[in-house]
Amino acid sequence: MARAKVILVDADVIAHFIATGHIMELNGILSPHQLYVVENVYREATRHPGDANRKQKVDEWIKDSKTCVIRFPSQNQNIKREFFKLKHDNGLLGDGECACMAMARYGQETIASSNFRDVAPYCDANDIEYIGVMDILQIAINKGYWTDEQCDQFIMDAIKENNARFPVDRMEEYKTEKDLGGF
Repeated sequence: MARAKVILVDADVIAHFIATGHIMELNGILSPHQLYVVENVYREATRHPGDANRKQKVDEWIKDSKTCVIRFPSQNQNIKREFFKLKHDNGLLGDGECACMAMARYGQETIASSNFRDVAPYCDANDIEYIGVMDILQIAINKGYWTDEQCDQFIMDAIKENNARFPVDRMEEYKTEKDLGGF
């Protein structure tokens, strides 16, 4: 069995799993790893202009799945400095992404995000493990949690309901060089 990881889940992952109606399955797919939501991510994840019940859905998931909401460690000067540097250097990054990236740089956490354009280069440069929604779907297939067809449906639903953008439309087209065996 894989060593349990701490996974910091970003708001975009939460949004895709809520939009597709599969948020309650996220923890099962990534088990035995512990999912954490940084307070900055929580604030982003609970607001959605097209979903008046978003906060309730996020709160139910957190409560039922025993996902932990954690405070941003603002007392850690390295993390705090890195957070503000990220915000300054890339105005497109949200507070949640910056918090996850700054924390993971100085910790052993894994980041779950679908914003590879901004997150992946930073993670690669700082030796931070990260996974995206497509990786999570591949993990679900690898574990026998979902079939290719269920993942394909997830992709279609996320695109339709949440304007998601993925590198492929079907799981059979997805190829990753990442070793997902530790998940």
